Amino acid sequence: MSVRTIVLGSLAALVAAGGLYLLVEVRSSGASAPPDDKLAADDRAAREAAARARPPRVEDLGAGPTAAPPRGAARPTPEALTPRRGRDPRHELPVADPVADKPDPVANPDFDAAMLEANKLYDRHNYDEARTLALKLLERQPGTVRMLRVVVASSCILGDAETSQKYWLELPEFDRGQMTTRCARFGVTFTP
Repeated sequence: MSVRTIVLGSLAALVAAGGLYLLVEVRSSGASAPPDDKLAADDRAAREAAARARPPRVEDLGAGPTAAPPRGAARPTPEALTPRRGRDPRHELPVADPVADKPDPVANPDFDAAMLEANKLYDRHNYDEARTLALKLLERQPGTVRMLRVVVASSCILGDAETSQKYWLELPEFDRGQMTTRCARFGVTFTP
């Protein structure tokens, strides 16, 4: 027999002896499994504690299982469903200000969608349409760097050095450097 077999056999015997010892000790101490009603009470108490720890659900805020509003009644607002524990600005709805609520052209979702479309046209190698759309958007919002880049790059690819130069001058310094490198591939150079 090898040494490895002897060592593994003796370890197995030790583990079995330890398990037998624990079994005898537990039985001699008089400890037994708790009765089923005790387990059920502990389980119920744990569920109630968990229910108290989680945020209230819409069903919990009503007057019982039939908390749904009657047909035709006004539905509760989110403020009515939010428990009040002092004033927390994260839980308050913004107040409408008629002066400040004018549409902001910078955050206009239609403008953003149109810019995204111009970028997609450029990415699909539809340079003429991308440039046309970007020029229309620059009429609405002059100086938009994203659209200036589309116009400059598309014009370089299409070989329109004059348009490229005109809009390249409006770009910030960093973007000018990138467009200079990109347009050099198409034989277009810029003069400051």
